[in-house]
Amino acid sequence: MVPQILPASVYPRAELSSFLNFAPLSYSNLDWISNHERLEGQFCYALIDEDQVKALISCEPENRSAAWLRFFLSQSDGKHAVYFHSLLERALADLSAAGIPNLYALSFKNWQEELFANSGFAAFTRIITLTRPAGAELPADLHPGLSIRQITAEDLPGIEAVDHAAFSAPWQLNTATLQAAFRACSYSTAAILDGKMVGYQMSAASFNTYHLARLAVLPQTQQQGVGSSLALDTIREANARGSTEISVNTQTDNASSLKLYARLGFQQEGRLIPVLVRTVEGG
Repeated sequence: MVPQILPASVYPRAELSSFLNFAPLSYSNLDWISNHERLEGQFCYALIDEDQVKALISCEPENRSAAWLRFFLSQSDGKHAVYFHSLLERALADLSAAGIPNLYALSFKNWQEELFANSGFAAFTRIITLTRPAGAELPADLHPGLSIRQITAEDLPGIEAVDHAAFSAPWQLNTATLQAAFRACSYSTAAILDGKMVGYQMSAASFNTYHLARLAVLPQTQQQGVGSSLALDTIREANARGSTEISVNTQTDNASSLKLYARLGFQQEGRLIPVLVRTVEGG
């Protein structure tokens, strides 16, 4: 029997959910939306052979310019590279038809980077994790005329506008992802200057650690201390909650971001995470 590649949406959900939970080989991107929710996406596919799920992939777009490899799961039968290539080709064809030009992926392990490289992915940048002790000495506020307040769900359209203005396409979050991030984060604030929202941050707490998950500032108000003030306020919140460490991720080629966090006492922690990109032909 020739293996079939089917949209996940047409296959029994219970079988796919079970495969998500117990597949022996598993890759997942950093994502605010769960893999189970991604099963409902237009760009999620199952490879079926001998009436069994052999592999699953999701390549859901975040916007009109960028899709991400959300997950890839496979049976451990020595054929995972074949499954990946077949599923990827189907996803790329549909992404091309939708006009999406690029597919991005993070690589957390050597086997993942090798698998992606053998499938046409190329180096794009690297993600660096930075940490600082939560109780370390803090500089003074860098923008005394700024007000910072917690955001509500009603603020999310404005947050999305700031996000898209501040970030290039691969790093932008769409409405659904921003909503998921807002629900998951325990402290989310907006920076207000002259009555206008000029920046925001979203942070997540986990036991005694704090992660500054998202920080964005409008381009016209960057280099004015807005981002530093948002970060300082977040660090103070982490201190107040008894956190012992705060972390943040950024890209190694984001010089302004690296400078900001270095000024606030953050230092590199752990290995760099490669970010890869695959051009979608015709996208």
